[in-house]
Amino acid sequence: MFTFKAYRLRFVVEAKTSVLLNEHQGAAIRGAFYHALRSRFCLNPRAKTCHNCPILAQCPVAYLVSTLDTESPRGRDVPRPYTIQPPLPGSGHRKQIENDKTVYEYRPGEMINFGITFYDKTLQLFPYLLLAVNEMGRRGLGRRYKAADGRWRQGRLELVTAWAENPLSGQRQEVLAVADRTVKVPDIPVTQEQVSAIPCPQSEITIRFLTPTRLTYRFNGRKRRMYPGDFQFRVFFQRLADRLDNLSHYFSDETPAWGDFKTLLRAADNITVSENRLRWADVWSFSSRQKTFSPIGGLLGEVRLRADDWSPFWPWIVWGQFTQVGKDAVKGNGMYEVESR
Repeated sequence: MFTFKAYRLRFVVEAKTSVLLNEHQGAAIRGAFYHALRSRFCLNPRAKTCHNCPILAQCPVAYLVSTLDTESPRGRDVPRPYTIQPPLPGSGHRKQIENDKTVYEYRPGEMINFGITFYDKTLQLFPYLLLAVNEMGRRGLGRRYKAADGRWRQGRLELVTAWAENPLSGQRQEVLAVADRTVKVPDIPVTQEQVSAIPCPQSEITIRFLTPTRLTYRFNGRKRRMYPGDFQFRVFFQRLADRLDNLSHYFSDETPAWGDFKTLLRAADNITVSENRLRWADVWSFSSRQKTFSPIGGLLGEVRLRADDWSPFWPWIVWGQFTQVGKDAVKGNGMYEVESR
């Protein structure tokens, strides 16, 4: 049996000052989380990156912020062992700022709710995850703005509560009691046994993309991006399979048993779109390290799909709700939910 596990955490933080987040809020949360980990726990702060750090193999934080494998076919970087589940688009108070950009404001006293899902062997680093979220509040989150004292600041936060949850089993477990600062390691993971118990749909499913989902494929030897009008289930499934393969390979003891994968992909070609309500969202992410913007836009909305037999695909579609799919999942991209008939 596929032994891969996913642990989903939810955090509630209170804005102590105004917090300004760009429209896709996951990139800011991931960036703040990254810098909190590095500033609080990096064993060699003089190193500009983890790539050439001499103590890389002994550093637990590098496992989270810059997972590396020099022999990986992907290149040195491999998937991060966690994903962000940000507030969904439209959360907060909408504001228009310079250059007609949209940001969302959380005012002092308002709560921000977001999730972090981490995978399998990363459980051993759970205390670092929890402490990093607390550190985020002290360091600041979001866009800088000019405060009443004339200084430029980021929004400050206070961690209110944190719990683990398992949507498949309905379980919920407090992992941080803020009053007495006690911590409990989560032990209610999503497992293959639970995934396999979800009834397989008979004919149609609806996949609803909650955050921008960026899917690519090769056509005539060139990499292309999949836009709303040319959605193909095969591309979606192939990117999902790649992600499950990589996450389980690097962070678990067993990879999925796909069987004859070429036959599976041919079967995926027979799945048809019965209704397409997808749209494209242009989103950009700013890297404070590289001082550049990069596009992370993707599909939003929903697509209804019809198949004669969902059974070869269904467990992996269910898993994808916890691993996310496509590029920039660590920043909150590729969140989806599935509804079956």
